[in-house]
Amino acid sequence: MAFGVTPGLDATSGTALLVSATYALSTEIALAVLIGLYTAATYAGSITAITIGVPGTPASAATVLDGYELTKKGELDGALSISITTSVIGGLIGTVALVFLALPLADVALAFGAPEYFALGVLGVAIIASLVKGSFLSGFIVALFGLILTTIGIDPLTGFPRFTFNEINLIEGIPYIPALVGLFAVSEALSLLFDDNGDGRVMSKPKLFAFTLSGKLFRHIFRATMIGSVLGSFLGALPAVGAAAANWIGYNEAKRFSHNPGLFGKGSTEGLAAAESSNNATVSSALVPLLALGIPGSATAAVLLGAMLLHGVTPGPSMFTQQLDLVYFIFLALGGANIFMAIFGIFGVGFWVKMVQMPKPFIVMTILTLSVVGAFSVRSNVFDIYLALGLGLFGYLLRRAGISVVPVVLAIVLGGLIEENLRRALIASNDGIALFLDRPIALGVLLFAALTFVLPFIQNIWVMGRNRAGAKSGEQD
Repeated sequence: MAFGVTPGLDATSGTALLVSATYALSTEIALAVLIGLYTAATYAGSITAITIGVPGTPASAATVLDGYELTKKGELDGALSISITTSVIGGLIGTVALVFLALPLADVALAFGAPEYFALGVLGVAIIASLVKGSFLSGFIVALFGLILTTIGIDPLTGFPRFTFNEINLIEGIPYIPALVGLFAVSEALSLLFDDNGDGRVMSKPKLFAFTLSGKLFRHIFRATMIGSVLGSFLGALPAVGAAAANWIGYNEAKRFSHNPGLFGKGSTEGLAAAESSNNATVSSALVPLLALGIPGSATAAVLLGAMLLHGVTPGPSMFTQQLDLVYFIFLALGGANIFMAIFGIFGVGFWVKMVQMPKPFIVMTILTLSVVGAFSVRSNVFDIYLALGLGLFGYLLRRAGISVVPVVLAIVLGGLIEENLRRALIASNDGIALFLDRPIALGVLLFAALTFVLPFIQNIWVMGRNRAGAKSGEQD
């Protein structure tokens, strides 16, 4: 949980640091330690996202949209209660998916090639249409800016440096963590510091046991939780997609099927439930390609692969015949990790409520301090601090203009996936863009992305038509 709560640190960095420390442990205990950290850190990123509006991990970026808004309304304990409940449900559903659907889901993931991953990335960018507040055009322009940022650095296929301006610190491109910390955390701190609107938070009296999830509220968020859990279980099984993308996609699809989509981004309990259930469901399902094919489904799963190899375990189809007992142990470890996470999360809610009962200057300095530490911790590079501060100022200006920073973050997440897979698909084919006609999965995803892209325009035209019809009817009356 400590790795998840601290911005700039996440499950990947935590497991990477502990791999060497598990060398002296038995294989089972070592995997249990790493799986427990993976599970808890993925959830704990939501704690800072909800309490101070800073995603503890990239997988909690979408959680900020509604979680922090609930905190501003004085519903912090309720938001944290929803977060731990839906995280555990998503994690358990993802574990069930791993147990019963490991080989079938692995077969589906194996069918995804470069065209399919490109189409999935385009779908993610199209989601901006239904996420951004205000003008869709402004969201599209900001998203293009984010895509441009992803072209900085070494070309992934040719190795030629692009747009680095002879700055060696840009050779590896724009690191995601400093960009995320700057756009979300630093911009939020600047907003609290310079905007004369108070700290935006309604203080509530801290309680020792602050878990407040009623049966009525649980029934209200149940559909969104199931949508996020199912999508997260599927997306986690796709290598290179991960919890960060699932966090956004689960949030968007829950909004699409919600009876109150207008509340999303304004403190929607459904939005919070979908975001948290989707990213935690990927934890278990990301092990599907790892165990069945030997291919890690996420960065943290890649660290687990290294840990397995360190202990003499070779994941793949042979595990289900030669080391079936270890496979079942991993299933049990995932289930146990979610149970312990539930205990610590439920009884820790009161502590996190007290954490934000602090003066506004202290909140600002805490956010800026964590931002500097988080940006520096990725590459131990001072340049990343300047980068986070610069993007934070840019994010603050966007906020002042009434434009969401979400499109920039989403474009930075998916930009590399889109470019690299499109180019690989075109290189491997002699048909150019027509190759998508021979890939039904990719074509279907692209058509769905196109529908997602134009749907806001259709909805606006329909609403305008209804308003005009209502106005004419009123005039006749």
